[in-house]
Amino acid sequence: MKFRAYLLIVMLGMAFLLTGCFVPENFKANVAVNNDGSYTFTYDGILAFAPALEAAKKGSLSQKDEAGLKQEAEKIRKQPDIKKVEYLGKGRYKVFAEKSGKYGEKYSFIKIFSVTPQEDGTIKITVAKLNKRDLNMLKVIGANVNGTLTVSVEKGVKVIKDNAQSKPKMFGLFGDYEWEIDSLENSPFIIVQPSSPNNVNTHGQQKEK
Repeated sequence: MKFRAYLLIVMLGMAFLLTGCFVPENFKANVAVNNDGSYTFTYDGILAFAPALEAAKKGSLSQKDEAGLKQEAEKIRKQPDIKKVEYLGKGRYKVFAEKSGKYGEKYSFIKIFSVTPQEDGTIKITVAKLNKRDLNMLKVIGANVNGTLTVSVEKGVKVIKDNAQSKPKMFGLFGDYEWEIDSLENSPFIIVQPSSPNNVNTHGQQKEK
């Protein structure tokens, strides 16, 4: 199937918008967790559309294809968590995304960065892991996963478990939990416990008194 036909199918199905077809490049992702269990996620970096990267690598990405990809930036901009987007060419978009979530609210960004409430009231923040076949495919099409994930917690939020490469210093008073991500081979994660989740359950509903 030619790239133009494939792209048309994707566009018509709207599966193009913020799905697993995007690869994060040159990014800074941050999750700030508050005492009440609310959080703010931000992503500042590149999103590369994998099928377009493959087409560009093969030399089959036409000017018409590029025009179509550029037009998609307007549709992406309409997504509630997308604040800025600019098409850079050859399937790459410069994006700034921001999401403010309530306690118990699940959120996923491009199926890679996730904030997931747990049954015990904790919150798990993860970066998805790809299998070797997918990782090899990213290398073949010229995708370059690189960036940082930073998780900051308000005083009183307890960190239950994590695999951060860098952690706060001086008894947790200075710094954040950080990961340098140069592939999706590993799976960064952190589990935190809010100190005062505003009398709501893990589904974001008001508890009965």
